[in-house]
Amino acid sequence: RSVAMPTPSPSDTGLSYNSTTPTRNNQLTSMWQSSVRRVALASSRRSVAMPTSSSRVLVIARSKITVTKTSGGGPKIMEEPPTARITFPGTTKKSLQLPDQKREEALMQIQQEIRIHHKHGNYNDALKASVQLLKETTDHFGKDHPATASSYNNIGLMHKQIGNFDESRKHYHESLRIYGRVVGKDHSSYAAALHNIGALNKTQVHVDETLSGIQRLQLNEEALEYLQDAWRIRQVELGDEHPHTIASRSNYGSTLASQVIQTAAKAAANSAKGGKSKVPKLSKLTKQRWEAAEDHLRQALKTAVDNPRGDTIAKSNENNRRITTLSAASAAQNLAVFLKTRGTEFTTDDDAAGKVVDDDAVAEAKQLYEQALKVRMELLHDAHPEVVATKFSLAELMASLGDEEGANSLREEIMKTYGVQELDEAPQDEDNKD
Repeated sequence: RSVAMPTPSPSDTGLSYNSTTPTRNNQLTSMWQSSVRRVALASSRRSVAMPTSSSRVLVIARSKITVTKTSGGGPKIMEEPPTARITFPGTTKKSLQLPDQKREEALMQIQQEIRIHHKHGNYNDALKASVQLLKETTDHFGKDHPATASSYNNIGLMHKQIGNFDESRKHYHESLRIYGRVVGKDHSSYAAALHNIGALNKTQVHVDETLSGIQRLQLNEEALEYLQDAWRIRQVELGDEHPHTIASRSNYGSTLASQVIQTAAKAAANSAKGGKSKVPKLSKLTKQRWEAAEDHLRQALKTAVDNPRGDTIAKSNENNRRITTLSAASAAQNLAVFLKTRGTEFTTDDDAAGKVVDDDAVAEAKQLYEQALKVRMELLHDAHPEVVATKFSLAELMASLGDEEGANSLREEIMKTYGVQELDEAPQDEDNKD
């Protein structure tokens, strides 16, 4: 982060001087006393260690002081403003003028613009602002700087939301490279970049219909590696109770479950070719991974519920509601997806006699969806992707249970959010009616 160092005022440095009263000798004496005090002050400035676990250091250079005579014979003291040099491991030293408050305020304004566009689902506008921010941060801080890495991350996020997965991945990896170079691979910022790439892979597996089965399995395997590494770093850097650590663990569990689903679905498809049941049945080994995924998902939710952080909605006794934060809502969403899939599509019981639906799992999934939606609707905008995702998932579950009225109500809300109008039938020309 940029560090604004306080600029001493004349009264702090002993530079208050009235050239009309002292004699020439007094002028010279005052001049040198002031110079000595100024040099002493500049000399007292030492290297300031940045408050992070990395080895980056901010070095404040001494002011350059020049003492000359005025036309009237009095002293004229000129000082160039001090410069700062921010040094990162393995990078070239760079000097920049401090403070540059106007420039930093302009960068913050662009960041705020990006947040507003993202919150309202205006991803193309958010992408344009993110590209502008990258240009400004690169020009102001240089290529290898945390602020520039963050700008690459913003662009990656917006491309992901739009569905440009290749562009998203390219910018996420550049963010990862910069963070690894300037703050180290054990830093929470590096973990954030790992998490983002893992989450991107996870999302693409679910929504990209152009992927082959092998590509899905490969992306899922890579997502597991990225998310696991992110989770481990965040455990050390942030602690188990931090929302970011919870997010990595929850997403890791969700991705592990997705891998089980893909494997079981492939096995079911092969069984169907031989005339056997199409209901996927988990092997003993696969079932162990399934249970491990559920444990990660439940532990992540429990940690989020027990340690609420960030914006919170009012607690309610309705349906034993215990989810009050966005962190808990995300963990609940992931667990609900798992339970819905397990409850409606899989069986591990040889005596199931064709029964697939696990009523208890489905009921819990529905409750989790409803609680997550409550939190997200109160704390986020209607067009926010997390709100829409929960509405869509809940609608699908309700439809599978035969509640078409409730499902259609949620679907209409989604279409209204995006200004979509549904026509019951194609319009007819009055002259061509039968």
